[in-house]
Amino acid sequence: MNDSDILDAVDQRIIAALQINPRAGVAEVGRILGEHERSVARRVQRLLTLEIVHFTAEYERLRDALGHSAWLRLKARPGCLEAVGDALARRVDALNVAAVSGASGLLWCELAVPDRPLLHALAEGAVGLPDAEVLDVCLTLRPFKTAAEWHAPVLTDEEERLLRASLVQPLPALADRYELTPTDERVAGLLRRNARVSLTELARELGFSTATAGRRVASLLERRVLRLRTVVDPALLGRPARILLRLKVRPAGLEKVGAALAAHRDVHSCTAVSGPYGLLAEVCLPHETDLHGFVVDVLGPAEDVLDLETLIVTRSYRPGPGPHTPRR
Repeated sequence: MNDSDILDAVDQRIIAALQINPRAGVAEVGRILGEHERSVARRVQRLLTLEIVHFTAEYERLRDALGHSAWLRLKARPGCLEAVGDALARRVDALNVAAVSGASGLLWCELAVPDRPLLHALAEGAVGLPDAEVLDVCLTLRPFKTAAEWHAPVLTDEEERLLRASLVQPLPALADRYELTPTDERVAGLLRRNARVSLTELARELGFSTATAGRRVASLLERRVLRLRTVVDPALLGRPARILLRLKVRPAGLEKVGAALAAHRDVHSCTAVSGPYGLLAEVCLPHETDLHGFVVDVLGPAEDVLDLETLIVTRSYRPGPGPHTPRR
């Protein structure tokens, strides 16, 4: 049985709807998808019970004044790949950890970096893992597309439009950084635990009125401090092949290539980073052999792409609850 056989087509469509709008109500999802509200509610509960999906919120680290994120390429000592991967995933600052093809024992890891001393330590190879060598470190400069923005390509354009219609829209003018208040941190913590928490429950936990709780949530989303996310293994949605791309791009074409990749349905995430390979992207495909068509059709016409490295993700190590907001 394939991983995707666990879910039928209706399950996949419901998940895709909740990937677009993690707080959409079951009545709204049912109306847009043409499914009965009770059926949607039962299916969502099943997905939660089986731990196929969970709903969370992620900090947008370049907006929330909490620091940055850095991508590390590491090489584990022979026989130590699993132990190093597991140790990285247990770190409170781990955002993504994956073993990839290429040299034996190769790992990619994204870590939250709240301050410059930690960044300097990482650049010097200090990760606290004696069985791993840091090959290089690159800093996130601009996220063109995050994993929270990817959804399974199983909905019609009209269904996607209707689901997006009720999303909180960012404010037209935003400061470069937003300093979180203690109340913001409490709201964010509850949303990170469950992005679908009701405003009634949120208000009870915080000691607010429901209206105030709603305004607090909207404020964090409007200022792009938080991004809500429906987390699900792409393999369950018919996309088991995950490939990491490192692209060397002409500086003048960086925005164009990054935006084009972000708009493509197969691209799970795309980020501008420091270093000679200015773009990192991850694609999710039905099969590894589909990578050839993606490279030829999508990257082939991009004249600004000077060099490309493709790495097959052989295992993803699921991080723990993720980095908390440091008290300042």
